[in-house]
Amino acid sequence: MKKLFEKHTVAKLLGIMIFIAIVLTWILPYGMFQGTEFVEYGTNRLGFGDIPTIAYNSIYFAIDKIIYLFALGGFYAVISKTDGYNKLVSNIVKKIKGKEHIFAVVISVVLALLTSVTNNTFAMLLFVPFIITILLNAGVNKLSAFASTFGAILVGILGATLGTEHLTMFNNYFSQTLTGDSAKDLTISYRIIILSIAVILYNFFLYFAVKNHLDSKKKNDELEISEEFKIEDTGKKKVKVFPIVIVLSVLAIIAILGFVDWYGIFKINAFNEFHTWLTELKIGEDFTIVSYILGTNALAFGTWDLFAITTVLLILTVLTAILYSIKFDDLFQTFGKGVLNIIKPVGALVAVYSVFIIMYMSPIVPTMVKSVMKKDGVVDLNIDYNGAGIAFFNLDTDDDGKADYNLINIDSDKDGKCDLNCDTNKDGYPDKNLDFNADGQITEYDQNILSQLEGGQSTPNLDTDSDGIPDVNIDTSHSLFKTIIGATLTNIFHVDLGYSAYALSDYLVTGYGAVALTLVFIVFFTTYGLLQFFIPTSILLALGLTYTKVSYKDWMKHIWRFVLGMLCVLLIIFIFISVR
Repeated sequence: MKKLFEKHTVAKLLGIMIFIAIVLTWILPYGMFQGTEFVEYGTNRLGFGDIPTIAYNSIYFAIDKIIYLFALGGFYAVISKTDGYNKLVSNIVKKIKGKEHIFAVVISVVLALLTSVTNNTFAMLLFVPFIITILLNAGVNKLSAFASTFGAILVGILGATLGTEHLTMFNNYFSQTLTGDSAKDLTISYRIIILSIAVILYNFFLYFAVKNHLDSKKKNDELEISEEFKIEDTGKKKVKVFPIVIVLSVLAIIAILGFVDWYGIFKINAFNEFHTWLTELKIGEDFTIVSYILGTNALAFGTWDLFAITTVLLILTVLTAILYSIKFDDLFQTFGKGVLNIIKPVGALVAVYSVFIIMYMSPIVPTMVKSVMKKDGVVDLNIDYNGAGIAFFNLDTDDDGKADYNLINIDSDKDGKCDLNCDTNKDGYPDKNLDFNADGQITEYDQNILSQLEGGQSTPNLDTDSDGIPDVNIDTSHSLFKTIIGATLTNIFHVDLGYSAYALSDYLVTGYGAVALTLVFIVFFTTYGLLQFFIPTSILLALGLTYTKVSYKDWMKHIWRFVLGMLCVLLIIFIFISVR
């Protein structure tokens, strides 16, 4: 077994995961949730004849990333052949001499924070080859270079505060937005805490890993640098560095403008308005010249996708060739070589998506979740009248006609008037005159809500404020342990957190009250983030290890302390949410 995983470990682990996924389709029936009900359709076993379909769909689902990675590989292959790029890297290496560990940490922090607020994690790869080239030529080993770049992006995914496509899709399928009273809104404070702790803890280990390697007598053992990361000093006295600085600066500015959701996060509508104005510029009566030049798929800043930045990469590649007088044949050949260098990472990407496609073709993950997170059927009316994620009162869980949770005379808006469970006759039980909107009086709105309650008792899945989260659930039981297991199984096989929300949100949103849903939301999202550091089906992990040629074993030796530390932090936060 030890010899089996000496080489090509990532490829072999992905092969095992694909095999396990296919075998599970032979064992488990597939099905889908309709509300809290699970509809089972039988077994859909996949075999050899399905392999071409799996491969095709894997490439199809990942095609935007594949094209982007090829363009990125070609771009760096071209600029790395210019004297300006080599001189720029050399200058930076000289500047950070003796401070390599500090540089690595600063880069790591910046990448983690940017990842947490941008709407596409792959956009953060734009400068990874540049950073790795600097670190390797500065004497940092490739494991630490990987940790400073790909690892830092994984930290940003774990503590995503406002960005990443995973969070966006997860929110979309939960029918929530970045503003308003929702479970997602309530978890923002927890996510900020998680991001802060993760950044500090991760870079604590990174700082000493880089420093210890540089101080070690053996620091030259791993300094063999791959060809694509080597810099060559041509010996020329006059080298044009300014053009490559301009190219990289333009790329950085465009990437930040394009991938930060300015309107969704900061309510800045200027870029949308500018895009509308620009694309509607006319020559004559109806010839919108700019929109024709940009094309029908041109997007406003803040809403960019990988196809948009791929176009920019191709333009900048040609511009670099012009600025440095690279002949067309040389440009074509060098760009092609860069594409070939990225073939193996792309292969790893497609293999990861193969696991997802198997789960897509035979949806057995809902079956797993149904088995693990099965409701216990106990009546537990968890009423959250304003969608704030706080249960203001609970009524009669054993149907004996008496309030089990006798939370009476609640003044939720602190106006000195009883809003909820008002006990006007002082008999120790709440009256039925519940003020649902906490305006201090029983209005027609409250009466309409009461008309939906049978005899003053709550009915299942009542959503009084139309926020997409049930205020009242007849069964809000949940187990923290079962929720973690369900989230772990889901995120190992689904790969895509957005698809997890698509497949399970109907069950989770209608099956849990707002209080329980807050816990479910944070568990599913952070479990996904933590697993990305070590599971073979982590897209960025598989891609990064293959690209940098860092062994999976070495990475696990480096990262296990951080993973264990963050696991303890997350468990504390989960327990706090579940008992508050």
